[in-house]
Amino acid sequence: MPVRGFCDPAFARVGEVFSDAVKSGAERGAVCLRHKGQTVLDLWGGAADPDAGTPWKAGTLACCFSVTKGVFALLAQRLIDRERIGLDAPVARYWPAFAQGGKADITVRDLLSHRAGLPAVDGPVHEGSLYDTRDMESLLEASGPVAPPEAGPVYHNMTYGYLVGGLCARATGISVRDLIKTELTDPIGADFRLGLSKEDQARCATLTQDDPEALFAALDDAPESIFARSMAFFARGENFNSRLWREAVIGSGNGHATAEGLAKLYEQFTNQSVLLSEDRRTAIRRQICASDGDDPILGIPIRYGEGVELSSPPHIDFGPNPSAVGY
Repeated sequence: MPVRGFCDPAFARVGEVFSDAVKSGAERGAVCLRHKGQTVLDLWGGAADPDAGTPWKAGTLACCFSVTKGVFALLAQRLIDRERIGLDAPVARYWPAFAQGGKADITVRDLLSHRAGLPAVDGPVHEGSLYDTRDMESLLEASGPVAPPEAGPVYHNMTYGYLVGGLCARATGISVRDLIKTELTDPIGADFRLGLSKEDQARCATLTQDDPEALFAALDDAPESIFARSMAFFARGENFNSRLWREAVIGSGNGHATAEGLAKLYEQFTNQSVLLSEDRRTAIRRQICASDGDDPILGIPIRYGEGVELSSPPHIDFGPNPSAVGY
């Protein structure tokens, strides 16, 4: 299937590498670059659904997985910038039930930087809780920290979106799905979706995996590990193409977007932002904490700004700029 789209000649080498990868069959998907507020490269190619032979199109949506966390962090930063949320305020000021289990002193800054101590919960969970916002929020409200918040960050694998989203919804009285739309995607024209409609599901790419069982193997191999506990909210057998997955609003991992949609959103962390003030952008990209050795969820060292991961070569390599951000 041919590669389509456009590429500014100044970025031709990037386009060549992407085209070669698609044409060889090694990759399928889309890539977009934004520079000085303009799209300078937007290419797509290969099959959106390999079994059906459906080609990737300009409007094909792909699951963003943890890149979704950055979008939720961007929403929180937008509300902080507008003084709807205080960065050093306790989360319980906006979400009183969050104070249960000894969490009254956990701040918004702690929450954003994976220092809430809640990569998992201390009570029983059932498979499938992940797809139900109220169920997840109730579990997080009732739980005490499972990792000492003062000891440093632990990657909040599947809970981050429910924590940040729950905070934003309670601070504004507006659902997080509506907040994402009105505060982020509509103002900049970004094609990013949560809680997909039937129409949006029809334009989703199909995810394929070399070993679909590998991700959940830890639940059986080491069920008491912090990683296994962080994954216990899933329905077993989830292949990330299910209607349940696509229709839920999971801020830790199930945003769906085009490549250009994501580029427009993550551009907001840079000097081209139209959603954040210069002071906020600068603060976001400043390191505030780092793991002590390998993070127990990711198994690699990690650095954080206010709601974003910072480049940490060779494990998390966003390029030569140490303040480059991503997820």
